[in-house]
Amino acid sequence: MADAWAEFRVAPASAPPAQQADEWAAFRTTAAASAPPPPVPAAKPSVAADVAKALPTGVAKGAIGLAGLPGDVQEMGGSLIDRGMLAVGHMVMDATGLGPRAGTPDREEFDRMYLGIGSGGGLPGSGAIRRGVETVTGPLYEPKTVPGQYAQTVGEFAPGALIGPGGVARRAAETVIPAVLSETAGQATKGSAAEPFARLAGGVAGNLGTAATAARADAPARAVIAATRGTTEVDLAAARTLGETAQRVGVPLTGAEAIQGATGNATKLGDLQRAVEGSLDGGAILSRVYAERPQQMRSAAEQALDAIAAQSAAPSTLGPRAARAAEAAIEDLRQSINRTTRADYAAAGAHRMDPADFELMAQPAFREVLRQLRADPVLGPTYRDLPDSSIAVIDAVTKGMRDRGVALGNRANPGFSSEAAGLYAGGAAEARAIARDPARGGSQAYDDALTAQAQARRQNLEPLEQGPLGQLAQAGDTAAATQAVLPSRPHVGGETELADAVARLRARDPDLTNELIRQRLADQFDASATRLVGGEAQGGGARFAKDIAGTEQQARNLDAVLEAIERPAARTAVADVLDVFRATGTRKPQGSPTDLNQQIREAVGEMPLTAQATTALRTGGASLLTQAGDTARRAWLGRNNHTLGELLTAPNSVEQIGAILQRGAATPFADAALRQALQSRGADVAASR
Repeated sequence: MADAWAEFRVAPASAPPAQQADEWAAFRTTAAASAPPPPVPAAKPSVAADVAKALPTGVAKGAIGLAGLPGDVQEMGGSLIDRGMLAVGHMVMDATGLGPRAGTPDREEFDRMYLGIGSGGGLPGSGAIRRGVETVTGPLYEPKTVPGQYAQTVGEFAPGALIGPGGVARRAAETVIPAVLSETAGQATKGSAAEPFARLAGGVAGNLGTAATAARADAPARAVIAATRGTTEVDLAAARTLGETAQRVGVPLTGAEAIQGATGNATKLGDLQRAVEGSLDGGAILSRVYAERPQQMRSAAEQALDAIAAQSAAPSTLGPRAARAAEAAIEDLRQSINRTTRADYAAAGAHRMDPADFELMAQPAFREVLRQLRADPVLGPTYRDLPDSSIAVIDAVTKGMRDRGVALGNRANPGFSSEAAGLYAGGAAEARAIARDPARGGSQAYDDALTAQAQARRQNLEPLEQGPLGQLAQAGDTAAATQAVLPSRPHVGGETELADAVARLRARDPDLTNELIRQRLADQFDASATRLVGGEAQGGGARFAKDIAGTEQQARNLDAVLEAIERPAARTAVADVLDVFRATGTRKPQGSPTDLNQQIREAVGEMPLTAQATTALRTGGASLLTQAGDTARRAWLGRNNHTLGELLTAPNSVEQIGAILQRGAATPFADAALRQALQSRGADVAASR
């Protein structure tokens, strides 16, 4: 261009017009060739490319901020110390007049020098780490578009996702929501002094919002933890075992029932389940479970009883059959005692009393019974060859006198006479006393035989006659017989005699014995599980466990009887069913339906949109806030009750409850505060862009 101007300047002013025109054309050509090209407009950045670059860069900046956090904290602390010491120095200099005066350039220079050599820290801060990274990678990418700036802020907030529990969705929400609110606040105040504070406020609002949501979502777990406070791993292990038993017998327990049953109602899970049952959402889940409970319990009871014996097709015959078998067992013992003393009786039988010493033979009662004995077609021939004074005849006569005295002493007997009864009974006793006393002419062998027989009867026969076996022998029907083997109101300590009676009965008729015990249990279950006016009895199993083994003695009696039939599988099956049935009884009964009625009224009384709009206009919009709050509260309540209902009825409910206890209650607000501390570094970086 300069050369063109030079050529132009040297052209003589007096040159002809044609020559001047040629020179101007040459000038224009030269100038055009040497002029710089016009600026090219900058290409508009791609939003997608900008976001793709900004997001990972933001993650890198967030990671740098996280790594430099200890150094930044140390540097901040050192800076505060330095400024505090500088303030003290100002006070000393102003008081003593030493050093530069306030407000002078020398004072400002002194302050700069002091802060430049302050205490500092030994750990690298985020700024130092970033400078070190950029020496290798070059300057980190800065976003060119607003979406890119949002993406980079999200990346800078990403380290906060390391804090707290939850899955991918929850962690993403706890990162993105605070980042978006922070960046939005920053964009609104961009370039102003309020921008850092606005970004901080946006992040805090986002973290508080996600924490509040998480706290709502974790309400079921907090309720479980509060209800099971003090529960140990041993308790949970016992509850798991009980739950597995319940699954095996076919009566699944809720988690509350299993833990309550294993701990003896030591937790408040029963009350928690009752509250859930009293809600619409949770109650609908539990109602379906309990609707199946009556049939499950009936099937479980029948399966356990089948392990004892098959159900008798003629249960009315069991009682009379058992009575005959019991009487036969008692008679067997009588005969056994007689056989034991027979040798002594035989030795004493031939001994003769001297009529002069045995004056009772002349008494009317003795002579009348002796006459009847000799005339008896059955007993008479037995004693035909023995004289009246023999011990054998005297023994037989005294037995008859005793029996006659008992009969005459019975007021129901038409021949009742207490005086005659006394003569017969007293005469029999006196006759025997003389016959067994050698000093009075009696026989020592006879005394030995009577003593041995009395002892055997007292120790062996009388307990049978007066105990369960004797009651069974006297039973007139099956109901009385079943009560004899398993009484509803037992005597404390009676399990041994019950087991003995069952063993003796079983020795004569094993099938009958097992059928009788099964009938007793089956009759009791049928009575305990009586249908109610409103439908099947969902608590019938627990009532059966109380009725058949509710007291400690009833439980011992049942176990002893089942052990006596020598069927271990039956004993185990009944014990398992009773354990599960008892656990079903830990379910709390429903209280007043007032709260449930209120929930139903709220659900069916929801106003249509037109009515809500009209009310909103009339109240200036205030009703919308109230309605929104009520709707949100009902929604959260329903969701939490539904969650608890699913938790309590899950097949692995106890395991889930144990996992909640092991994890502990969530701390969403504490987690949010820690995330905010990490994300504040990202907010600072974003504000500096």
